[in-house]
Amino acid sequence: MKLKSHIQFSLFAILLLFALNFSINFWSAQQKDAAILLLQKETEFQSITTTIKQGASDIQNQVSRLGQIHLEGSTTQLVSSEIEKLNVQSAETAAQIATLYKLSDGDMRTRVQALQQNYTELAASWHIFYENFGSNHVQALTELALHTEPLGQHVLYEALPALEKLERQQFEMARQELMVAQWWTDRTALIAFILSLCAAIGMAVLVFRRIARGLNTLKLRVESIQTGDAEHQIELKSGDELGEIANGFDNLSDDLHITQNQRTGLEQELAQRCIEVENQRKVSESLLLNILPATVAEEFRRNGTVEPKYLEDVTIIFTDFVGFSSSAEKLAADELVQMLHEYFSAFDEIVARYGLEKLKTIGDSYMCAGGLPERNPSHPVDAVMAAMEMVRAVTERSGTDSRHNWAIRVGIHTGHLIAGMVGKQKFAYDIWGESVNYASRVESSSEPNRIALSAQTYTRIKDFFECEKHSKTHSKVSHEMDLYFVNGFLASLTDDSKQIPPAAFLRRYRTYFQKDPPSFPPKYLTYPASIVQIDKDEITSANTSVKVSTVRSKTKL
Repeated sequence: MKLKSHIQFSLFAILLLFALNFSINFWSAQQKDAAILLLQKETEFQSITTTIKQGASDIQNQVSRLGQIHLEGSTTQLVSSEIEKLNVQSAETAAQIATLYKLSDGDMRTRVQALQQNYTELAASWHIFYENFGSNHVQALTELALHTEPLGQHVLYEALPALEKLERQQFEMARQELMVAQWWTDRTALIAFILSLCAAIGMAVLVFRRIARGLNTLKLRVESIQTGDAEHQIELKSGDELGEIANGFDNLSDDLHITQNQRTGLEQELAQRCIEVENQRKVSESLLLNILPATVAEEFRRNGTVEPKYLEDVTIIFTDFVGFSSSAEKLAADELVQMLHEYFSAFDEIVARYGLEKLKTIGDSYMCAGGLPERNPSHPVDAVMAAMEMVRAVTERSGTDSRHNWAIRVGIHTGHLIAGMVGKQKFAYDIWGESVNYASRVESSSEPNRIALSAQTYTRIKDFFECEKHSKTHSKVSHEMDLYFVNGFLASLTDDSKQIPPAAFLRRYRTYFQKDPPSFPPKYLTYPASIVQIDKDEITSANTSVKVSTVRSKTKL
């Protein structure tokens, strides 16, 4: 018998067992549902009977009280509304008896029908009593004594109690039927499951005996092929599919042994090529990340281009060196380039720590921005802290190197702009817009070793830094610009803590931006107007050369 036939038989048997279990479960559910419906019906029957008894008892008690009043000699007549109320109550009880009749069957229906007839006579007697109450004394009392009281006693104390007793018996029978059905269905389902499980295990054992030995033999052959043992042959005498597979393994084993040596050489060559490709990829990615922001570089790798984006909230930082033109004339070329390299390398490290993006350098100018390409609500505050560290880096180097005394101007502006990549051979990620021009004007209007802010940036950082307002007239715009110079952190955020960053500053930063600051100046820096003394002996419009006589940092620690 073929292995395929074994598998088909096993699948058919499993499907048959599944159908059997499904049928038993379906039958069990039907039995439970029928018992539950019967129980619900009996429960509803009891509820209606209780309501009928309560309604009839209320009317009968009311009639009895009125009869007692009538016997005492009262001649007060009932108003029509009270008679109408009696009719409504009587009609509701009659409707409930009719509902009870529809729900009943067999002996119960006979009893309900008798109750319905008795209640109809009792309701008619109630009506006669109410109609003659107060107007026909003799007729009312006669009706009460001869019909109302006997019928009421019969309905309330004989017919309804007997009906309730029969209902309780039927309810108990329904409950017993539900328990019996639950017991039988649970055990039947369990027995069917056990039989199905045993049958499935039996079939699994039969199939295992047929194919497990062959599979183990094939596994050993595969392991021998993997280890290169081409001499090992499979000893599997079987006419089914496993035997055919074994013969195929033997035939393929020789071919695999022949090509094994060739494959080893190719794998070694391929591994060397992969290492070379991976090294080239790492170099290209490193170069790309040095030119473009990470997300922009990923977009460029994925699409081959970068879509321009409009960014509504970006903080731009411009810096340039005061006295650079005069130093360029005095220093050798290699010294000048080395000094610029040291400064800009320090700026690069600061910009990276504060999560800003370096955009480019032009001569002695350095340009970076915060809030791009990914939005970041804290970028104005982060930009000011980065600028404070830039100024500190310049003042420290100027104080230790006697070859030059450079100062730095910093301008910061926050606004909207357009960002994108331009060029094909030597492409660059750049920004454009009036905000860029305005940031450049803020920088050119700044002072040596000072950080100038536009009004837009000031409104975003004033809760963190102490600033002073200046108004300057810029030649390119021909009107006054509101500038703010940063003097340092607010005293309330730094004076009460020795940790870095200060606890008060950290609390406010987390409250505003829901995160921790990316970095913090190693010392609490202040930049009052008197921090730098500069003798402006020579200023020309061509190179804006400033001779710096003394640059001394009086930074507060």
